[in-house]
Formats: sequence, structure tokens, C-alpha cells
Amino acid sequence: MTSFSVEALDHVAVSAPDHLERNVLDWYSHTLGLKQLPKPEGTRGAGGWFRAGASEVHVVIEPRIPERPGHFGVVVDDFQKAVDDLRRAGCEIEDARTIPGRLRCYTRDPAGNTVEIVCYDESTRA
Repeated sequence: MTSFSVEALDHVAVSAPDHLERNVLDWYSHTLGLKQLPKPEGTRGAGGWFRAGASEVHVVIEPRIPERPGHFGVVVDDFQKAVDDLRRAGCEIEDARTIPGRLRCYTRDPAGNTVEIVCYDESTRA
């Protein structure tokens, strides 16, 4: 048992190879619609940071990408519109197992990082 509790997610980091840097940054900005943030002094020059609600997504440029990267989820306000927009942008949509109280699916950024798209049923919102 810890003497502290985690109150929120600050950021997630995804990896991309240098040859896909521009494609991945454009995907988070244009396809997913996140606002790109200025990177603070002291961070690497490559990659980018994006605002995702109260959290951030950091794109890190790596020489070698893990074979099976992890994933992170974003909550959207309209599941079907999100799916339709992602498909129009050329993204493949992968079905996810059903979890009561939410709609969800997966897509991938140009570097293969998995992004879970989630919309909570109004009856389950706090």
C-alpha cells in the first residue's frame, strides 16, 4: 500500500522512427485533432507534444521501435463521428471486446502505436 494516490494521467508517450516523424506529428494534429504544444526547453528537438484534454501525448523519435508497442485511450464525445472521421482519413478501425457502459475501438497512428477510442454511455458518467 502506498501513502499517495495517483490523481490523473499527466501524459503518455508513443514512439516513432525518424523517417515517420512528420507523418506521425501530422496524424496527431490533423487526423486526431490534438493541439500541438511548444516543447519546453530541455527536451529533445525531435518529436512533438500535444494537448489531449487535461493530459498530453508526447511523440518520441526513437532509432528502434518495440515490436509490440502499448496503447493509450482517448475519450470522444461522439463515437460514430470519431469512427467515421478516422475512416475518412484512411485509418483502419479494429473492433474491441465489449465492455458494458462504453463504446470502443482501436486505430493506429502511422508508426503503429495503438490508440483506443472510447465513448462512455451517458448512464455510466459520474
